[in-house]
Amino acid sequence: MPLILPKTGYYEMEEKKSKFIGHCAPVHTVDEAKAFIEAIRRQHKDANHNVFAYSVTEGNIIRFNDDGEPSGTAGMPVLNVYDKTGIINWVCVVTRYFGGTLLGAGGLVRAYSKAAKGAMTDAGPEELIIYTMHTVTCAYSNHDRVKYNFDKAGFQVLEWIYTDQCQAIVRIREDQFAEFSEGLFYTYEDLQNEA
Repeated sequence: MPLILPKTGYYEMEEKKSKFIGHCAPVHTVDEAKAFIEAIRRQHKDANHNVFAYSVTEGNIIRFNDDGEPSGTAGMPVLNVYDKTGIINWVCVVTRYFGGTLLGAGGLVRAYSKAAKGAMTDAGPEELIIYTMHTVTCAYSNHDRVKYNFDKAGFQVLEWIYTDQCQAIVRIREDQFAEFSEGLFYTYEDLQNEA
C-alpha cells in the first residue's frame, strides 16, 4: 500500500557551514503544493536557494526545481528520497543558506537528500488505508445475527436504516473486502439453514 504524510515535517542541519532546512507537507493538488512552496520562500526570502519537489496523484504530476543549484544536484535528489519510499501526494522544500564553502556535486546531493529525508521522517509517513462503503439488507428477524457477525469481524457499521427491512451502511478497509464478502455469504447460508 502507498504511504502518505499525516502532517508537515521539519528538519535542520549544517554541512560545512551551509545551513539546510527541510520542510514537507501532504498535498492533494498542484495548487496546494505551489502555495506551500511560496509560503516557505516567503519565510526564507533571504536564503540562497529554496529547492523543491512535489508529486500529486491527481493528473500524475511530478515537478522539481534546483533553484540555481547545479543541474541535478538538488531538486532531483529530493524527489528521489520520496519516490523510493512510495509516498504519494507530497511536497518538500529544502532551503539552503550558503556558508561560504563549496560542497561539490556529490556533497550537494547528499545534503539535499539528507534534509529531505529528515523532514519526511519528522512527518512520520503512514500507510494509506482505503475504505469502501457497502449497504447490506436483511430481514428484521436476522438483524441481531448480522450485527453480531459484523461486530465479530470488526467491520464498522456507520448506520442502521429501518424500513420494511434492515439496512446496514458498512465501512470496511479495501483489503478486507474478500473477508467481508465471504462473511456475508456464510451469514446468508447460516440464516437459510436456520429458516
